[in-house]
Amino acid sequence: MAQQTPEIVVEAPHVQKTTIKGAPALSIVYKVNVADLNLATHSGAVELQKRIKDSATQACAQIKKLYPDSADTQPTCVETAIKNATAQANKAIAEAEKGAKQSATSTASKP
Repeated sequence: MAQQTPEIVVEAPHVQKTTIKGAPALSIVYKVNVADLNLATHSGAVELQKRIKDSATQACAQIKKLYPDSADTQPTCVETAIKNATAQANKAIAEAEKGAKQSATSTASKP
């Protein structure tokens, strides 16, 4: 059975108004725990997407509070954070669904 990913990383980028050559890229990272979710189910996948959106919103709000002069460009901080985390989430969901199908197949083939 495939091992379930315990967490999804939601990273909110810090966007500056001006580009300073050599300035470090700053971001805030939230980790979304998925250990309590069954990602092979629709409800589990929906809950994961909700957690990702909530974490992205909180992380970007924290960046805005810490760096009030930062410019939120298109795509916005929240959109970027959700997009990057959703790619990880989709992979975890696919692995969970594959594991559930394999488990169901092996259970069905037993006498």
